[in-house]
Amino acid sequence: MSPHVFPVSRRGFLCRCSALAAPAIFRHWRGTAAPAEAAAPTSELRREIQQRIDAHRPGRQRRLPADFRRRVGATHVAGKYHLTNRPFLLEGAAKLLELGTRLGKFWLIPRDLERSYPFHHRWDRHDSLVSLARSEPFAELLTLPFETLLFEAHAPREETWKRPDLPASFYEAVTAEFSELTAHLYRVCRDRPVTIILQHWEGDWLLRGAGQTWDPPPADWRARCERMQRWLAARQAGVSRARRDCGAGARCRVAHAAEVNRVADAWRGIPTMTREVLPGVELDLVSYSAYDGLADGVTLWRCVEEIRRHARTGELFGPRAVYVGEIGLPENEQPDRVTERWDEWLGALLALDVPYVAQWELYCNELTPRLSPSPEPPVTDPSQVRGFWLVKPDGSLSQTGRFLHDLWQRAEA
Repeated sequence: MSPHVFPVSRRGFLCRCSALAAPAIFRHWRGTAAPAEAAAPTSELRREIQQRIDAHRPGRQRRLPADFRRRVGATHVAGKYHLTNRPFLLEGAAKLLELGTRLGKFWLIPRDLERSYPFHHRWDRHDSLVSLARSEPFAELLTLPFETLLFEAHAPREETWKRPDLPASFYEAVTAEFSELTAHLYRVCRDRPVTIILQHWEGDWLLRGAGQTWDPPPADWRARCERMQRWLAARQAGVSRARRDCGAGARCRVAHAAEVNRVADAWRGIPTMTREVLPGVELDLVSYSAYDGLADGVTLWRCVEEIRRHARTGELFGPRAVYVGEIGLPENEQPDRVTERWDEWLGALLALDVPYVAQWELYCNELTPRLSPSPEPPVTDPSQVRGFWLVKPDGSLSQTGRFLHDLWQRAEA
């Protein structure tokens, strides 16, 4: 293991959503920032970047543009508490809209729905993405006044994508799955001005195995990257085909994104999805799960620019189309400078004109690890979770929640 990288549980998403992500349980990690000596900007360049960040800090602006609410939002999945008796998926969607955002991120994954959205709804079995999208809670979600919907979408049939020598029929089936889902979304949302993005979970962990440092990488790492390129191309082909066939005259648009998460590793010579996978496949957009870039605004800036250098994105969003699909911090463990850090991160992302930002998350999904035994959800005590949240178990807003709620309220209508 590298002396610079060590596994740290980030938010312990105890949701065995898909074998795509890990053999059993989604486990998320956050390593240390890349060493200062690795491709560091000069002090002059760093000052210039910081000046641009500071000029775009939303907390310093009197008014925010109207598109702020559809560009900046939050995720709702696997929370450890609820505040109403509504189906948990719809409770969270309504809460996001109430707070003022028009961007919501949700898990459209047939496996383990009871873990993703556990309260006040009995889920039927679903064997495809479109079957789940047609289910009562998701069908209602698609009618709500979001302007941007991000969906983590993993189909059961995709679980074997890492295997070598998969037949062409596997990739054809993946393409058909995403084409069918995209066509459905165009049918039900075509008269609404909403952007829907289908993405996968953190790609570097999918490629390596959750928490694997690849320092050094395995002997077959290049072959793994090639298999990922082919899998992503199959997903993109399905979305592109249905968009071409169904998108004419629609007010909505459906897109596909791949997500990277270990961007800074490249600066230490470690193969990354950003450098080794993205150049080999054209996508609509690239998502960044940004935890390795949160040391400060300049580091976040550098990571986004690193992705942009290697992304091949098509005409729907244009070149260098990179958004932040996940970003957050555990307030109960890192209570200092919460608002200041968010203001700097958003200043960097707004200065870079990043199209979308999804905070992690509405209700905290990770119990405090020091508790033994762990309390059974739903929890009511805010100290029993780590603090990745906008809203606490008692219904009050967190520091992050108050900051973003104020920004959403100040955005031009």
